[in-house]
Amino acid sequence: MLTLAVIVIGVFFLLGLQVDLLPAITYPRIGVRVDAPGISPEILVEEITKPLEQALSTTEGIVQVYSSTREGRVRINLYFEPGGKIEQALNDATASLNRVRSRLPDIAEEPRIFKFDPSQQPVYEFAVESPNLDAVGLRIFAEEELSRELAIVPGVAAVDVAGGLQEEVRVEVNAKRLQGLGISLKQILTALEKRNQDIAGGRLPGEIGEPTTRTIGRWQKAEEIKNLRLEIDKNNNDLSFANRRVRLGDIAQVIDGTQEQRLFVTLNGKSAVKVSLQKQPDANTITTINRVKRRLQELRETGTIDPSIKLVPTLDESIVISQSIKNVTNAGIWGTGLAAIAVLLFLGSWRQTLIIVLSIPLAILTGIIGMKLFALSLNIFS
Repeated sequence: MLTLAVIVIGVFFLLGLQVDLLPAITYPRIGVRVDAPGISPEILVEEITKPLEQALSTTEGIVQVYSSTREGRVRINLYFEPGGKIEQALNDATASLNRVRSRLPDIAEEPRIFKFDPSQQPVYEFAVESPNLDAVGLRIFAEEELSRELAIVPGVAAVDVAGGLQEEVRVEVNAKRLQGLGISLKQILTALEKRNQDIAGGRLPGEIGEPTTRTIGRWQKAEEIKNLRLEIDKNNNDLSFANRRVRLGDIAQVIDGTQEQRLFVTLNGKSAVKVSLQKQPDANTITTINRVKRRLQELRETGTIDPSIKLVPTLDESIVISQSIKNVTNAGIWGTGLAAIAVLLFLGSWRQTLIIVLSIPLAILTGIIGMKLFALSLNIFS
């Protein structure tokens, strides 16, 4: 009965055992990333790096603080003693980051804080290339179509898109014109921020119901930005602006273009876009990647992915994992067979040989039961 119970429970747990490339290891390290496009390293060190270092250095259990600053980006790594409570340290660091966030310059983007975990690395990546789409079109297709569809696949935690060109509207002001009219850059930035937003308008009482309303104010095209009205300094004596207001298009060039490309992705020498997928911590790597592949096939069959668009996998951990499992299975079968032959030749007993042949898979199933009970995954180490 015990043997039968081990076989049944072991097979049941084996079918539901989590499969990963690497074991779930949490490094004693926390990272903080802050992006501030266009800002020089000298300014970033004084305005962002030093305040963050001072705030994060109070985290309990910290051993070392390492930072690197380059144009437009700040990276800070916090190191702790191995075996420490990294989750508690992450909570403390997050609280410290929240306290110092108001002191960061407005141009800095939202800081990102995270712990280093191999499971957060991409498990599947592919390049997107098409002769009918330019760099802007590829980026839009990857972000608005592929990313949205793949993000809802069970087991997928995040979808990241890199490469291509992103759309951007640039406002290039005439400095001499601004000075002459008494308009500051801060005034332009404030006007742009206040104007580019939708505002809730409340409810409208009616006989049937109370529909909600909102004021639509977000920019739809660059021409609307040109028509933005700015107030002129009251001390200015330029009579050509009697109403004391001026159009943004009269003092600046509004260009509907693209961002400066700093990351280039190519596939066989042609411009492409890379799509990376991360899985959820408790998801099965092979199952998740197979679901992604099926979803991509469904999108191609429904016409969402044009036949001219090529999707070329560049990283597929399921292949490595499947090959590793296959190699281990083959090695186990060969080992069991050689052990049986050795016992039969030296002992000459079929009974002893049968016991050896059955004990090896039973031992493996017992180990699998223990792995499931202790929430261990099947990986290249286990």
